[in-house]
Amino acid sequence: MTSTAWRPPLELPFHWHVYDVGHLLPEDWAEALLAVAREHAVRRVFRPTMTTAREEADARIPMHSVDGEVLRRAVPWTFELYSGWFKELGERTAEEKLQETSTDNRALSLNIQDGITMRYPCHVDSNPMQGLLYLTTCTEETGGALVVSRDRTARTAAEVDADAMRIYPVKGQLYFFDARRHAHYVEPLRRADAVRAVLTMNYYSPSCPEAQRPAGLDEQLFSR
Repeated sequence: MTSTAWRPPLELPFHWHVYDVGHLLPEDWAEALLAVAREHAVRRVFRPTMTTAREEADARIPMHSVDGEVLRRAVPWTFELYSGWFKELGERTAEEKLQETSTDNRALSLNIQDGITMRYPCHVDSNPMQGLLYLTTCTEETGGALVVSRDRTARTAAEVDADAMRIYPVKGQLYFFDARRHAHYVEPLRRADAVRAVLTMNYYSPSCPEAQRPAGLDEQLFSR
């Protein structure tokens, strides 16, 4: 291939930044969050009614999560990290200052998958910076990878699978990325005894403010 036959694309490919923070967090932090999940997690059914959804129109996907309002009461240190150190880490990978959300539910969520029937719905993000702190480790054997499309035109989970990268969670790792243009979902677990748990964090910015959050998203994620 000669230098005139190919040029790098103008748009950056999907990329992420990882910090290994588990050993720096409060003692038994993951076990404390899993205990909150066992006591407070709510099961909901996701329907793709908002503009950021990337699912078939008739999809009905069970979800299992703990809302930010509950996390604020049960484990307030998660919000101290969200608005403090974690935000500072996220800003190291961003081109501008990050903004916290206006409500606890929009800020943090604890998402859990157990068994082989659950997955997290396919979607694109509305916020420019997503943070994920993993409580559990997953592998090719257990399943539970974050599946991200390389193709920016992907509109369904099947289209994501056609050209995707898979990121397997590692307990104690904190990921930051911008997936506003890359559809992604979490694949089902492959073992009935496996558990996947992640603390999710949403940040906005001056160039992408919270006011751009899609209508109907809160209803789908937080209503019972």
